[in-house]
Amino acid sequence: MNARRKVKFWMWSLFRRVMRHKRPAIIVGDVMLVLLLAWQLMPVSHREVVRDKVDMRIETYYEVTADGHPVFFFADINDTLEASGGSVCADTITTHKIDAPGFWVNKIPLVPSCMGHIVTFAPPKPKSIVKMDSAQLRRFVIMQMIRSDNRLAGLQRMRNELHYYVRKHDIADYGYGQIAKFSIVIDKQVDSLERIVDTLQNISPKARIGIRFVTRYAALKTADGHDTINRRCRIVEDYNGQFCLVRTLSGTSPLFVAPRMSITRGMEELLKLPAPAEKRPTTMSRKGTVDKMVIDSVGTYVGQVAADTAQSVRKRGSGGLVPSGLGKMFYDDGSYYEGYWERGMRNGFGFYVSPSDYLQAGTWKNNVFKGERLTYNANRIYGIDLSRHQHEHDGKKYDIDWSRLRITSLGSAAKDNVRGKVDYPVSFIYIKSTEGCTVLNSYYYADYAMARSKGVRVGSYHFFSTTSSGYDQAMAFLRKSRFSNGDLAPVLDVEPTDAQVEKMGGSGVLLSNVARWLETVYKHTGQRPILYVGQTFAHKYLHDATAITGNYLVWVARYSEYMPTLKLAMWQLAPDGRVDGIHGNVDINVFSGYRQEYDDFLRSHTIRK
Repeated sequence: MNARRKVKFWMWSLFRRVMRHKRPAIIVGDVMLVLLLAWQLMPVSHREVVRDKVDMRIETYYEVTADGHPVFFFADINDTLEASGGSVCADTITTHKIDAPGFWVNKIPLVPSCMGHIVTFAPPKPKSIVKMDSAQLRRFVIMQMIRSDNRLAGLQRMRNELHYYVRKHDIADYGYGQIAKFSIVIDKQVDSLERIVDTLQNISPKARIGIRFVTRYAALKTADGHDTINRRCRIVEDYNGQFCLVRTLSGTSPLFVAPRMSITRGMEELLKLPAPAEKRPTTMSRKGTVDKMVIDSVGTYVGQVAADTAQSVRKRGSGGLVPSGLGKMFYDDGSYYEGYWERGMRNGFGFYVSPSDYLQAGTWKNNVFKGERLTYNANRIYGIDLSRHQHEHDGKKYDIDWSRLRITSLGSAAKDNVRGKVDYPVSFIYIKSTEGCTVLNSYYYADYAMARSKGVRVGSYHFFSTTSSGYDQAMAFLRKSRFSNGDLAPVLDVEPTDAQVEKMGGSGVLLSNVARWLETVYKHTGQRPILYVGQTFAHKYLHDATAITGNYLVWVARYSEYMPTLKLAMWQLAPDGRVDGIHGNVDINVFSGYRQEYDDFLRSHTIRK
């Protein structure tokens, strides 16, 4: 007869003797106590161990205090004393999360005394920072303020880039929703960092700085996951930094939880289980790829991955997995990419934004950004530019029929990206006025007068020459051009060849004269001119010309399925468009933005007299 059967036989025999007693009610309490004691002494079965297991969530963070008042919270700290997950609000703190097993136990041996008690693993030991004195902690706080301020500058640039995109695009544009959503995330991060920097700056120089390590426990689920509870707990006792006893804040356990294990037995069962580990989600997608985190030398990737047997991949330590499908990459330098991947490279639509570069949203091919492929429809704002070439062709002269002015073709570059029939109004016209110091477009005055009479927004442009100074050309343009109230901002057209740039004295001399023209015209008209250049020129000469690009809008010519990769007021889509009322090919220009942005442009970039 085994021990369990012997105990049951003894308990039944005792019960029968009690019932034969003349006064059973007197001893019923003692009998119940004996029975309970006997039940507690019975060996705990494996089934009961499994039943009493509970999944725990351990959350840890650090709390910085000034004169005893909490001022700053952060999740973790690295070897260089750089804090991560910082916040000035305890309710929004990003904690360091660890999943760990635990067991419901009785606090008093042999007595049903669970009352919400759980034995589990102790939290990780705090870093040496908690042993620093007040002076050392003050230096730490100053370091965090500087780092937060530097990161804030990068995030503010990213926010500006994202806001610019959202302002220039519409919900109908492909990828708009993704970028707008991420823009909200960055807005929140900027707001949080601003509050952190402000709080750390306002700590009194005389304040005593302290720090403490904070641990939070929560019981997530019990009974093999059948009973979800998610109850917060507090630490009751620590056992040599290996285990600890916690208790639910309510002091209660879930219904039907009646453990017989003691604290000691609970610790013995914990030793049989794997050590706690950080939560790292891994799930299977419908396409057969795996959604997981892949950490490599440049950052952290979250999204769909697929197997790749390339030797380079195996050396990288990613387990033969590379990004494939839709995913996000959080680069170590603060940059971010969200979009499609193929064979570990960005391929398809995606957007990239960084603390130190322009937003790149559009089509990628083998990690190279090709540009944004737009859909052209009636909601966009279109314009044209005119010169002598619209009046003279093949030795013949042609008039413009201003009553018929209507765009009927956007040219060959956009033919595959047009939605619906091309039948758009001409919203703005730029007319060539002068070239160099001596050339005047003989059709300028007539075209200018007709455009204004038809109520079309009109502006004048100058074709830059490399044979005379920027100042002299500006004065010639100002003398010969018309600037009426409501006219569009003047434009400088710069299209020199490399040989012409070299003959002039190099890019520095060229850009200096361009800047002088812009400054002179701005001074005399009260409106900042717009710079017109080609895509190649922009990439070659304007990348470091911040004195120009930082103060003046840019109009770029790029005859491609992709729009220019610069911030711009408008771009020249094609030289071979068609307009009713005009003979031959016409330059078609697209405003960078929709109606609201165009109205804002007219309010701020037109001549006021």
